[in-house]
Amino acid sequence: MLAYAHMKAKSRITVKNIKKEGTPFYLYDLKGLTKRVNFFKQKMPLNGNAFFAMKANNNKDILKVIKHAGFGVDVVSLGELNLALAVGYTPEKIVFSGVGKTKEEILAAIKLQINQINVESVPELKRIAECAEKLKMKASVALRMNPDIAAKTHPYIQTGLRENKFGLEFTAISEALSVLKKTPGVKLQGLALHIGSQIKEVSPFIEAFRRTLKLYNKLLAEGYELSTLDVGGGLGINYESGDIGKDEDLIIKYMKTANKELSEHVKKIYFEPGRILVARFGSLFTEIQYVKKTSHKNFLIVDTGMHQLLRPALYEAFHRIEPIYKTPNANGVKTKLFDIVGPICESSDVLGLDRRMPLSLKAGDILKICDVGAYGAVMSSNYNLQSETKEVCVK
Repeated sequence: MLAYAHMKAKSRITVKNIKKEGTPFYLYDLKGLTKRVNFFKQKMPLNGNAFFAMKANNNKDILKVIKHAGFGVDVVSLGELNLALAVGYTPEKIVFSGVGKTKEEILAAIKLQINQINVESVPELKRIAECAEKLKMKASVALRMNPDIAAKTHPYIQTGLRENKFGLEFTAISEALSVLKKTPGVKLQGLALHIGSQIKEVSPFIEAFRRTLKLYNKLLAEGYELSTLDVGGGLGINYESGDIGKDEDLIIKYMKTANKELSEHVKKIYFEPGRILVARFGSLFTEIQYVKKTSHKNFLIVDTGMHQLLRPALYEAFHRIEPIYKTPNANGVKTKLFDIVGPICESSDVLGLDRRMPLSLKAGDILKICDVGAYGAVMSSNYNLQSETKEVCVK
């Protein structure tokens, strides 16, 4: 994706500067992001280590802010691994996750001697063993367990149930240990888990922590020198509200829970935050092209859509959408319900259904789509041969 020159902070949402930049574009608030990253860091247990889930946002400026705070990075592809290195992350600050690692990706990870490879299946563990033997090098791994825990989130972003493709069933541990015993080149340094994304309560985490910790302690008792427990990410936000304080309350509660449940038993707790760090600090600015009124529906047709923000079409996800005015909006303005839709030739290209918007809106007016700093630009495409997604940063 394209990273454009930084805007001055004072001009971040003026109509004049938005028009000058040219819609649509993503705008990232690096100052807000820095505060959130530092807050997360301050609330971690003393034995906590954070690895940012790059799949949430791979903008280089964002990655640099997170790196400056001392965080590592969690990658899920060779492309993300190479980007992490290009930005300046050192191998010991990299964890490699993902269910479909290729031989090329595994060989690269081992050659670099990254901190940890999170293993998703026994066949993958066997492939890692083969690659380590071929290179005559050590590979440090953690077994990602599937605790069969239902997180209250969209089914597409649940990852901790046994019907999901992620992680090893607990019944597969014996086979995995058998592979490890035959492979001196692979070092088991910990366990890992990740039960899903956009989770807004701590109870599912507690259950997952306890089940995985039970196995962790069992392996310690059997003589395995484990040092890490990677608890993944998954903390969510309330997209219907812009209340940053509620995000911070959830972080505090989550970290207290992790500290209470795990710190006495585990040398290092690995966290993989994504959405909770970056979601609030991205906005997508778009220009209204047409105001279309029919006998059944009213539409605001804009110049962005599912090709640049896929979440509403993919998950029926909600994002607040706000008009940007040349002058402050007066009280008592007349409003009506509109569907806010994009230019893509798909009926699912809807950014917001039944949104109450001022009747005075017209072609050329600007809308801001809020909280798109996570899983926004990274999921974009050039479907319909639309233009590449622009990204602008505000310091």
